[in-house]
Amino acid sequence: MRWILYGIGLLLAVVVGMKALRTDGRGTVAEHDEAPRPVSVEQRPDGVQIRLDAATCQRIGLRALPLVGAQLRDAVHGFGHLLDPAALAAPVYDYDATRAAFEVADSEYRRVQALHRGNVNASERDLEAARVAFERERAALASARARIAAVWGIQVAQREDLRALVDSLVARETAVARVDLPLGTTLSGQPMAGRLVAVANVNAAAIDATVLGEAADANPTIQGRGFLLLVERPPWPPGTAVDAWLTLPAEPRTGVVVPDSAVLQHGGSSMVYVQVDDGVFSGRAVRLEQRTKDGWFVIDGLAPGDSVVVSGAQQLLSTELGGATEGE
Repeated sequence: MRWILYGIGLLLAVVVGMKALRTDGRGTVAEHDEAPRPVSVEQRPDGVQIRLDAATCQRIGLRALPLVGAQLRDAVHGFGHLLDPAALAAPVYDYDATRAAFEVADSEYRRVQALHRGNVNASERDLEAARVAFERERAALASARARIAAVWGIQVAQREDLRALVDSLVARETAVARVDLPLGTTLSGQPMAGRLVAVANVNAAAIDATVLGEAADANPTIQGRGFLLLVERPPWPPGTAVDAWLTLPAEPRTGVVVPDSAVLQHGGSSMVYVQVDDGVFSGRAVRLEQRTKDGWFVIDGLAPGDSVVVSGAQQLLSTELGGATEGE
């Protein structure tokens, strides 16, 4: 009997001990559940918010910078390429040669005329031959001038420094880009300047260009207005395709300039991540209005003072798309 009572007591002690262990386990689990997770993704009415602890932000090198307000003149977007300098130079050099021949013919015609008037060794046949040569060279000169206008456009063809401009093109000190605007583009005035970026490297900094004048003909594919732009110290060879923004003489627009490193492409649109609180980030779609040397000019969706993620934005997008787990 004593052994039976001893066994029952031992069994009760084991049961009580196991219950205590289970209670302690539940307390430990509950305490673990209540601990903040390093990464969490929350769907809110105004969009998705990603929360990161300080250690995770440091691990992925996340960095945000406040945006500064900016003003830019209105601009239109076009497409084009750098022209072959030899094709641009040929009509100008031909014109110079034709003009030299014309000046010789003109001088000879005047000389023969003077001799004929004085009855000094100049017959009617000599006078007629000199006149024909003069008229031929004058027609050739007019044709050469027309070829310049056909290649360069009327505005550029009238420049007094056209020969010097061509010499700089041949020396590759400058380049000329033709930019065509899409059909139906409305202009508030004649474009004054432009910014170009190579299509093969749209994330590179844009370069400044000067509008020389309107192109002489229309692009058979785009059918919009075309313009010739002068580029100083071109970083690209002839034939390079470029995106262009032509500045118009209108009142400047107000917005912000977003650094290239902050802009992500997802789902066919552009977006950035904005820091809305300490360790809290929210994705925001933006429309990239115009390329600048410091990034993209944006009018809507962002304001001066907004902090955008310039390092670690791609990791935030991956977290949002894949969802966050405690292991992240």
